[in-house]
Amino acid sequence: MEKSTVHLTETLSPELRDRILARLEEERTEPAYRLLTPSALRQLGTIHSTGDPIVSLYLELTPERRLKDAWHVAFKDLVRAKLDTIEDRRLRDHVAGELERIEMALKEGLPAMGRGVAFFVCESLGLWRQIALPIPLPDRLELASTPYTRPLVRTRDEHDRFAVALLSREHSRFFISQIGYVEEVLTLTGPKLRGLVTDWIDWNQRDDIELQLLHQEGKALATIAALVFQQFEARYLLFSAPEKLKPSFLEHLPKAIREQVGGEFEVDVHAPVHQVAEAIEPVQRAVEAREEVRTLERIQESLPERGVWGAEHVIDAINQRRVMTVAVDDAFQVAGGYCAHCDLLVLDASKPCPACGNPVEAESDIIDRALEMALAQDATIELVRSEAARTLMAQHAPMGALLRF
Repeated sequence: MEKSTVHLTETLSPELRDRILARLEEERTEPAYRLLTPSALRQLGTIHSTGDPIVSLYLELTPERRLKDAWHVAFKDLVRAKLDTIEDRRLRDHVAGELERIEMALKEGLPAMGRGVAFFVCESLGLWRQIALPIPLPDRLELASTPYTRPLVRTRDEHDRFAVALLSREHSRFFISQIGYVEEVLTLTGPKLRGLVTDWIDWNQRDDIELQLLHQEGKALATIAALVFQQFEARYLLFSAPEKLKPSFLEHLPKAIREQVGGEFEVDVHAPVHQVAEAIEPVQRAVEAREEVRTLERIQESLPERGVWGAEHVIDAINQRRVMTVAVDDAFQVAGGYCAHCDLLVLDASKPCPACGNPVEAESDIIDRALEMALAQDATIELVRSEAARTLMAQHAPMGALLRF
């Protein structure tokens, strides 16, 4: 993927700001493997086909799957199993064609990073989305009038979206990231300030001029970091900057973003993306653990009026549209049922819906649907993955929630 490059020769003008925003928007919409942003997920939720079905494919890309194209065997098995269930010949031929397009894209290149991939495809709608996933999701192939996005709730951790700024006085790079996946979205090049001040500035004025230039460049880079942060709906900002540039950069960050600085890291400014990912991962893990523990502590402190522990209590609160934050061990699963008529979850699928009395649809695991319903209520999700938070959660239950009322 070709990233955007901008030559920075002055502080950020309105024209340059608009140009950067336009390029960032292009980065969000171009048909390549992309990190899923909340806005992109919301957009998928608005798509509906009244004709040909939308093909939704999830495929794990663990290190084992990448060896000797092992992913291709799994893909072929998925395709064969799905096509065998389609009796209508025209529909089967159409779906086979869509899957051939996906297969060609996978053969042309897997995402360089990440643990999985998702495709959402419908040629008649002009729909083509290739999404790199930071975590492995179970292989799945669905045909429906809307994109099948429920598994993506596992990528919606409240504290797992980072904007990353790798700064220098001659060359600066900006990334978006979830733990395990990093995507470069913007590169900035500028004048070599050291050469400028030594070539034509009086030695007696050198320090003052250099400070002024550092101030201007720090302000411009802070503005651009804020644009990236906001455009990709990040939760935290990580940065690396020379000591002389750091004060001005931090000073000019908007206050709300400055409060979300998650930490610093060190890596060569020209390092390949995978080295940037390695450099920032310890900082990301520390942020994740800190915020997970903080959420669990808030639940415990809010008992019993505004906090609950246990799947039964959390499911009940989701049914009542009361949840504000749901925290769940990412490995936790529980069987149950769902009533589509009442949009209610139950833990005992052998009993009728408590609201309408109709039979419920049994599901082997209702956690993803519960998280999907919570997100639809504008709740936030905390997927607990750190050892520190799991140890704390083991004292209570694998699922808890903060309540609105």
